[in-house]
Amino acid sequence: MGPDFKMSLNDVCCFLPCWGGAASTFLVGMLTLQSTGSTAASVISAAVMAIIPGHIMRSVGGGYDNECIAMASMLLTFNLWVLSLRSKKSWPIGIFAGLAYGNMVAAWGGYIFVINMVALHAAWCLVFDFMRNKYSTRLYKAYTCFFIVGTAIAVCVPPVGWAPFKSLEQLFAFLVFIFMQVLQYTEGIRRKEGVDVRSARGVGIKLRGCMMTLGVLCAIIAVLTPTGFFGPLSSRVRGLFVQHTRTGNPLVDSVAEHQPANSGAYWQYFHFCSFGWTMGTPVFLFMFRSYRSAHFIILYSFAAFYFCTRMARLILLAAPVVSVCTGAVVGLAFEWALRQLLFPNRRYLEDIGEPICEPIMDTQPTKGGRGRGNRQQEKSVTEMIEISRVWYFKHQSLRHAVSGAILLICVAVLPTLWEGFAAHSENMAWAFSSPKVVFASQVGGREVIIRDYVEAYHWLRDNTPEDARVMAWWDYGYQITGIGNRTTIADGNTWNHEHIATLGKCLTSPVKEAHTLVRHLADYVLVWAGGGGDDLGKSPHMARIGNSVYRDICAENDPLCHQFGFYDGGQMKKPTPSMRASLLFHLHSHNKDGIKIDNKLFTEAYTSRHGLVRIFKVMNVSQESKDWVADPANRKCNPPGSWQCPGQYPPASPIQKLLKKRIDFAQIEDFNLKKSRKGRNDGYVEKYLRAFGGQA
Repeated sequence: MGPDFKMSLNDVCCFLPCWGGAASTFLVGMLTLQSTGSTAASVISAAVMAIIPGHIMRSVGGGYDNECIAMASMLLTFNLWVLSLRSKKSWPIGIFAGLAYGNMVAAWGGYIFVINMVALHAAWCLVFDFMRNKYSTRLYKAYTCFFIVGTAIAVCVPPVGWAPFKSLEQLFAFLVFIFMQVLQYTEGIRRKEGVDVRSARGVGIKLRGCMMTLGVLCAIIAVLTPTGFFGPLSSRVRGLFVQHTRTGNPLVDSVAEHQPANSGAYWQYFHFCSFGWTMGTPVFLFMFRSYRSAHFIILYSFAAFYFCTRMARLILLAAPVVSVCTGAVVGLAFEWALRQLLFPNRRYLEDIGEPICEPIMDTQPTKGGRGRGNRQQEKSVTEMIEISRVWYFKHQSLRHAVSGAILLICVAVLPTLWEGFAAHSENMAWAFSSPKVVFASQVGGREVIIRDYVEAYHWLRDNTPEDARVMAWWDYGYQITGIGNRTTIADGNTWNHEHIATLGKCLTSPVKEAHTLVRHLADYVLVWAGGGGDDLGKSPHMARIGNSVYRDICAENDPLCHQFGFYDGGQMKKPTPSMRASLLFHLHSHNKDGIKIDNKLFTEAYTSRHGLVRIFKVMNVSQESKDWVADPANRKCNPPGSWQCPGQYPPASPIQKLLKKRIDFAQIEDFNLKKSRKGRNDGYVEKYLRAFGGQA
């Protein structure tokens, strides 16, 4: 690259999705190799992952987002986890799986899926081993290392904190950890007594230990719950189990990506691989030699499918397992067919792997030997294998016919399917690569490139002071910061519900009332005004979100804020009185249809070429409030000196009066309301859900 090669931070952000995508592709191949033992399946799955739209939606160059880093971290965690269960001495790899999980926690909120996926697999392995009259110390050691290391890192991430021990969506992994310690202790007692795992005595030992632990846990829960120690399910997690517009949280309900994926989405993001996913998942039921990793793929497949049906955004999580299953069904079929023609006399057991009844070597035999049940089980499986072997060698001509047909399909049909898949993926890649702030459109019968958004952000960068603060709806926050290089009042982060509600309150308030607030918070106000999905189109969400914290935006009997809108619906020509008086409507419609905003309060500073973006300068900005916010002494960081510094509102009287009216948003499942501030549980969420037709 040479000493003259230079790469800016912006360049790094542009290339990072590509680097993450390459890492994810390699890790999918390795996960397939661990699960199938097939090189062909591994190569095919990696090739699919490299171009499948469900993956490139977050790995195209310039598409920097948390997910582009998190996907590689998730797959690294899964690889290391299944690798830690590979052999008797592989359990220390669980430590590295915990480190990879820690990176996942720091990268993306989807870490909850990862920790629960690993915990579910560990719990299933315990049950499966019990059904086989086995117990695996290796599993206990690997999960213990993973959980301790991963959780130790997670609690150091400021937004997470002690959530692994308090949040309902993460407690399952903690419970698996606790009961694994109990089962390991009872396993020592069982071995001393020399009884089988599934014997009445062995089951009794473990059952007593689990019941005693359960009693202790119930007592602890009974003591801690009234203190508000445990938190409810988040709205996004609740949205995975109810209709996406029925979470009770208007902020979550407003996000389009939270809608469930339809049948067309599977073809759009997976193409013919959606059929490979369907056919490939059952294949892993027969991966006897690497059954632990195979069972992980099956569990991952079902979990990913369920979450896709609940939230379209989570199609991203399914892309790796779709690639693995597609690679498995094609690669294994190709290898088997080729083996029949080239090595027709190869032993049957070498084709299907060792029988599932083979003992796990890290389980010590009991004093009485394996026991009658084990001997009968192994005898039965051995007889089945012998019968299969005889049938296998007696029908060699049939095997050759089937293998020939498979090879013919692989040579004649699959290349055509791959060509169509590759062309579809390329088209999707172009769509994903197209910047959302620049697009082509028909204007006056000819195609033109619309650059209104990027030009508006460049105008902010070139024509406003460096310390200028821009108020806009939270959707555009990252664009204003990244392209316009200006501070925005709210970015694309939705962690702070109350702050976004305050922004909604400012935009939906009457002009004069809004100015008394905005002058203490921002220097400019930016609105999208191009029709369709512009700010007027989003205004019902702004009002609902604001009203969920400030109850005076909409009437008490109108939690969906129908009174803040238009009488003619999508025509947007006949505003309701509250809409017509609002700051948002005046900024959007300034100099249109007789609407003018008071230039002593807000002055039009910029309108883009096609009128898609309008920027207004806030008049009479409070310099005192601006200086107070900019003073480092007024920053409150958690922990002190860290990057996690929640913004502080200035002590101006209008702002503080507004904040006193604020009622922190509480979900309907929040069982800590009795410990919260008075007025928080005023039945708002119940009314909101009833108005939407949901169940409160």
